[in-house]
Amino acid sequence: MPRLLPASIFSLLLSLSFILLVSACDEEGQLADDDDTAASPDDDDDDASSDDDDSVEATFPESVSFETTDGLTIQGTFQAAPGVVSGPVVILLHELGTDRHDYDQIWPLFHPEGLATLAIDFRSHGASDSAGVDMNMLPDTPEQLSRDLEGALAWLAQRPEVDPTRIGVMGLSMGANVALLGNHQREDSGVASTIAFSPSESSVASLVGTSELSFQSVLYVASENDSAAAQSAQALMDRTEEPKTLQLVQGTSSAGSALLSASADARAGSVAWFVEHL
Repeated sequence: MPRLLPASIFSLLLSLSFILLVSACDEEGQLADDDDTAASPDDDDDDASSDDDDSVEATFPESVSFETTDGLTIQGTFQAAPGVVSGPVVILLHELGTDRHDYDQIWPLFHPEGLATLAIDFRSHGASDSAGVDMNMLPDTPEQLSRDLEGALAWLAQRPEVDPTRIGVMGLSMGANVALLGNHQREDSGVASTIAFSPSESSVASLVGTSELSFQSVLYVASENDSAAAQSAQALMDRTEEPKTLQLVQGTSSAGSALLSASADARAGSVAWFVEHL
């Protein structure tokens, strides 16, 4: 007959076996080498590099410059969308008296959605050359700011990251009027879609040189409490072919960059518009 161990010795061996089993597990009950910080041959969730790794290399903003047809140097910032070759791009146009940093608050939202961006300093603004005219004359003077947009479009045509048939333009106040000018001339400019924050109907007509305005694929954004901008946006939308939308932001009378800053919905809606329409 086999000899039985005393009960006290059996209990001791059982306790030791349980301790060894627990020590082989982590706090969540997984085996210690089933840890994403340490690879093992049979581990299926380790974050270890492999031939099947499809991670996309990040992109970063780069300072750029280009010359306009009247000989001015325009400074800007370009950032490609990660992993995108020959994809959509958005040109970002600031308001009067500021610079490309109007877009710091929305800049990071574009690139994860596959949209490259180019923000420029208009002539006589930021780091760009002076136009040699009164800054306050720029918003309504033809052949000034329009040349900056033309230069941006020409520069983008040379970038391999950009599809020249998928170019959007977003503008704030003065920049919105220039963006709509590009949209009005879309057959020549190649602008496919536009966002206009707080545009001015009269300024757009001055830039275009006619009251016979025609647009297509535009998102208009204005504060509900800014009656002048809201009325201009509505009048301009009446001259716009589908797709078109008017977003009236409630609870503020802000315009341009202040409106962009005040409304998270307007920022998210701007990115979503270009994702859908470029």
